[in-house]
Amino acid sequence: MVIGSGICGLTAARVLTEHFDTVTLLERDTLPDGDERRRGTPQARHVHGLLARGAGHLEDLFPGLRTELAQAGAPVYDHGAGARTRVWAGSLPTVTVGLEVQTAHRDALEGALRRRVAALEKVAVRDATAVTGLHVSEDGTRAEGVSVTPASGGSTEVIEADLVVDASGRNSALPDWLTAAGYPAPKETVVDGGLAYATRTVQVEREQPAQGLQQMNQPPDRPGGVYASHTGGGRWTVTLFGAGGQHPPVDDEGWLACAESLGNEDLDRLLEQSTPVSGVFQYKATANRWRAYAGMRRWPERLVALGDSATAFNPVFGQGMTIAVGQCVALGEALAARGGDPAGLGRQTQRMVARSARIPWLMATSDDLVWSYAMRGARLPLHWRATAWYKQRLLHLATRDPGVVKTFMRVYHMLASPAAMAAPRIMSRVLFAAKSPSPASAARPVAAPRGS
Repeated sequence: MVIGSGICGLTAARVLTEHFDTVTLLERDTLPDGDERRRGTPQARHVHGLLARGAGHLEDLFPGLRTELAQAGAPVYDHGAGARTRVWAGSLPTVTVGLEVQTAHRDALEGALRRRVAALEKVAVRDATAVTGLHVSEDGTRAEGVSVTPASGGSTEVIEADLVVDASGRNSALPDWLTAAGYPAPKETVVDGGLAYATRTVQVEREQPAQGLQQMNQPPDRPGGVYASHTGGGRWTVTLFGAGGQHPPVDDEGWLACAESLGNEDLDRLLEQSTPVSGVFQYKATANRWRAYAGMRRWPERLVALGDSATAFNPVFGQGMTIAVGQCVALGEALAARGGDPAGLGRQTQRMVARSARIPWLMATSDDLVWSYAMRGARLPLHWRATAWYKQRLLHLATRDPGVVKTFMRVYHMLASPAAMAAPRIMSRVLFAAKSPSPASAARPVAAPRGS
């Protein structure tokens, strides 16, 4: 049984068909027939990134997915050659890095996966069904299913299962279900960088020199940034973001002024040659949240929490979908090693989830901790100041070294460890390079955004 039909839930359902006779997929929303947005994905309007590692996993599980999305208009391009990336110190060199990205709307990606999963003989989809609790064995040692009600209201029903997978996302109610079943609530760690998105879709009149634009912010001096992606047919999704509580406005005039304040010539050209075809939509649920399920003294066997249900990341780093898909693949590998027997799998899987999320968590929170300290007016601990110093100099080096860009991109796409950025040939250049300018002086200042 899988709870939730987002990217993680759909991938988990596909993986589990290799080990179980029937996989029941439970979804609170009423699912659309096509690629329309479902109610439970307010973040779908904003730019989504599927990193190369995650895209590879999905193509293995759903052969032909990339071609299907491309035929629907989703561009495929080399991330280094087809996108323009700016950091506080300037633009990264345009260089082929051998890592293809595909920019599809979240709705199109989810719709393509949903059609494929629903067509699987072993999958039974029950939408408009709300999970209300965990059903455990009489001795309380293992999960045996869940209790559900129709989303519109009605009587409660218990659905039994040999394995329960919670893939219900950032707003998972699993901590409440556990306490109701007699288990302690997990310890939670939250790191909130105070970031919000403001996104609109535009129709671009002329072909652009790139398929994607990216400008990173830099704590603690430059809160603003942008992700813009061509999603096919001349339509671009433009997502402005601001950290440290300095959020981009949602009114037309303020949004455009915020975009202009970034000082990004590629973005300015794009917007000058485009017409808005949507309003501006905001999204604020960006805090990093770690639920320490792996560290609980008691954990129900045959229960697994994957993806954002266990570890939710600031989506500005584009890690979430790739991490979730990788965890689904690892779950399948663990089941295969056990001959498909889920007994004893729960705690082992939660430890795997924690291991797979540890490095991405450090990457995501390294910036957000700086923002959170800045919002409180507190001084950052020494080790985090050292990390920020190294990252600043590394990005300055990347603006003039294509080799560093290639390594950076492999780390970004989760195909190499962040330790690669501290390899001797890179570290020596970072440590002994000429003094780099500070982020505050490297580019024109950003006008303080209005609104929140």
